[in-house]
Amino acid sequence: MECNEVMHALILFIDNEIEDAIQVQTFQSHFEECPQCLTEMEHERQVLTRMKSLLSDACCEEAPEDLQNRIAQQTALLASQMFSPTQVITEYRRTETTINGETHIEIETTHEIRRDFPLS
Repeated sequence: MECNEVMHALILFIDNEIEDAIQVQTFQSHFEECPQCLTEMEHERQVLTRMKSLLSDACCEEAPEDLQNRIAQQTALLASQMFSPTQVITEYRRTETTINGETHIEIETTHEIRRDFPLS
């Protein structure tokens, strides 16, 4: 599973809404191999837990305007992060060695995933 696939279904994974056990295992395997996705998943899990906690602690009083504005700003920031562009850079390296008339070709591929998160 590739990182962009993980990011698109991250909230479903965190909320345990993925019912296919094989797909859940695929996510878990990806997180074990990809520290960037693991960090993002843990961050999203913390944010969701905090938001659920805030919502469950709601009372009949209206929240102060300052708090409402901060929540709106954080929500907008999270939304922009969820849809920020992802850039995948693939680099190919070719090494050709000829020894005693015998040519060996080695091709190496590297992938770098970049995702820009706006700073608050």
